[in-house]
Amino acid sequence: MKNNFKKRKRSFLKKKKDNFNIDTAFLNTKNISNLDTQKFEGVLEKPLGLKSFVYFFLVCLLVSLLFISKTFYMQIVKGDEYLKKSIANYHREYVLFSKRGIIFDRNGKELVWNEEKENAEFPKRAYIKQEGFSHLLGFLSYPQKDKSGKYFEKEYIGKGGIEKYFNQTLNGKLGKIILQVNSVGEIVSDNVISESEDGQNLTLTIDKNIQEQMFQALKTYVQENGFVGGAASIMNVQNGQVLGMVSFPEYSSEILSEAKDKETIKTYLYDKGKPFLNKAVYGEFTPGSVVKPFIAIAALENDIISPYTKVFTNGKLVIPNKWNPNNPSVFRDWRNQGTVDMFDAIAWSSNVYFYRIGGGYLNEFKGLGIKLIEENLALFGFGSKTEIEGFAEKKGLLPSPEWKKKAFKNSPWNVGNTYYTSIGQFGFLTTPMQVLVGISAIANDGEVLKPKILLNSEKEVKTVLAYKKKNFDVIKKAMRQTTTSGTTQALNLDFVQIASKSGSAQIKGRTKMNSWVVGFFPYDKPKYAFVFLAENGPKDTKKSVAHAAKVFFESIYQNEETKKYFEE
Repeated sequence: MKNNFKKRKRSFLKKKKDNFNIDTAFLNTKNISNLDTQKFEGVLEKPLGLKSFVYFFLVCLLVSLLFISKTFYMQIVKGDEYLKKSIANYHREYVLFSKRGIIFDRNGKELVWNEEKENAEFPKRAYIKQEGFSHLLGFLSYPQKDKSGKYFEKEYIGKGGIEKYFNQTLNGKLGKIILQVNSVGEIVSDNVISESEDGQNLTLTIDKNIQEQMFQALKTYVQENGFVGGAASIMNVQNGQVLGMVSFPEYSSEILSEAKDKETIKTYLYDKGKPFLNKAVYGEFTPGSVVKPFIAIAALENDIISPYTKVFTNGKLVIPNKWNPNNPSVFRDWRNQGTVDMFDAIAWSSNVYFYRIGGGYLNEFKGLGIKLIEENLALFGFGSKTEIEGFAEKKGLLPSPEWKKKAFKNSPWNVGNTYYTSIGQFGFLTTPMQVLVGISAIANDGEVLKPKILLNSEKEVKTVLAYKKKNFDVIKKAMRQTTTSGTTQALNLDFVQIASKSGSAQIKGRTKMNSWVVGFFPYDKPKYAFVFLAENGPKDTKKSVAHAAKVFFESIYQNEETKKYFEE
C-alpha cells in the first residue's frame, strides 16, 4: 500500500514536470504591470543557432576573398600602370609651344606674324589684311586637343602656300615642362625639361606693293569683263626672283586657319572660280597666240624662214581634199592680214603665217613639223615643271602624235593638228608660270631660270639655249612692235618701253576664251618679265587683259616705293 502511494506520487510529479513550459512562465510576466516593455523587459531572447554562425562566417570569408583579389589585381597585375598614373597625377607634363617664324616681303614688311592672346596656350597666326596674298602665303591648322584636354596634335601644320612648303623651317622646336602638383591640384614646383625654339623667319622675293596692286588690277578686270578667274606674275629675268604672284578668286588665310566660319568655307567649295586653286602654278590653260614668239624663234633657228620674208595671207589657209574636192579643209585667221613678215605676223597675231611656218603648205613651203615644234617648245620649259621654289605645280601638255594616239584611240596625227598646235590650240595646256619662264628666256637671251621665292636663294639656271642672239633680237623687236602698233597698244606707255604679246585662246567649243598678255621691260635692257591671264570669259570680249596689265603698271609707277622698278 505504502509502496503504491510512492509510485503514484512519483508519477504525478513527473507529469507536473513534463507539463511545465518555461516560455509560458516568462511570457506570463507581460501581465506584470511594472515591466518596461520599451527596454524589452518581459521579452524572451532566443540564442543564435549554429547555422547562423556558419552563414556569417561564409559571408565574411567571401568579402575577404574579394578584397584580397582586388588588392592583388591592383598591386600585382595593374601595379605598374597605376604607378604611372599616380606619378602622372603628381607630375604633370605640358608642351612649351614655339613661336612660328614671321614671313616678310623683300623690303622687310610683315606679311604673316604671331599674335599672343591672354590665356592662350600658343600664338595664333595673323595675316596681312590686304587682298591678293592667300595663295602665296597659304594657311595652317593649329595644335589640337582631344576631349580630355590633351594635345593629340602638338604642331602647327601648314596646309598651303609658304606655310605648307616651308612648314618645318617656320615651326621651330617644341619644348617640355613638368609641373609638380599637390593633392588639391596646386603647383608646387616646375621643371623645364627642354626649352622651345622659335621657328626661323623667312624673307620672300615678293614686293608687298607689287603683289597688292597686281591682284587689284586683275580682280577688277575679271569682274568687269565677265571672266571666271585669272592669274598674274612678274619675275626678274636676270636671277629668277618672283616679285609678285597672284590668283583670283582667292580664300581668306585666317578663315581657313581658324576653320570656324563654315558658311564662308562652303561658299569657297561651290565657287566656279575655284578659289582654292593657285592658278599661277597649278592651273593649266590653253595658251593661244602667246606661243607664237616661241614658234617664230624655232623657225629662225631651223632656217625655215627669214624674218623679212613676206607671206601672203587672205584670212584663211585652204588644204585641198583629194577624196572630196568640194569639201577642202579650211583653217581660218581672225582677220585678213594681207602680206606680212615675221614682225607683222607677231604684232598682229596672224594665224595663217604661223600655220605655214609651223606645218608648211603643200609642196610650196616646208614648215617646222610637229617634232621640231615639240622639241623647241620643250627647251623653253613647256610640258615640264618650272621647279619654282616652294610650290607644287602642274606641267601642262605639249601635243604630240604619241599623245593623240592615247587620247583619241590610235587616231593618226595630221597637218591640221600641227597647224593648231602652232597657234597654241589643240590640247595645248600651260601654266602662267611656264609662260613667264619662257618669256624670261627670250628677254635674257636664252637662260631658262628656276623661279625663286626666298630672297636669300641663289640663282639657278635650268637650261641655257644655244640659240643665236640675232634671233632673240628679232623676237624682241617683234614684241616691241606688238606694243607700239599691234594688238597690245594698251601697254604703249610713256614712262617705260614694254615688249609684249597677246593671246586669245578659244575654249569650250569656241564659246568661251582665255585672254593672255605676256612681255618684258624695259625693252632695251630687259629686267622683268610678266604674265596676265583672265580665264573663261565671253568669246567676243573686246577689251583684252592687257588693259589689266596697263592699270597695274600705272599704279606701281605712281607709287614712290615701287617706281624704282622702272628706273633701275
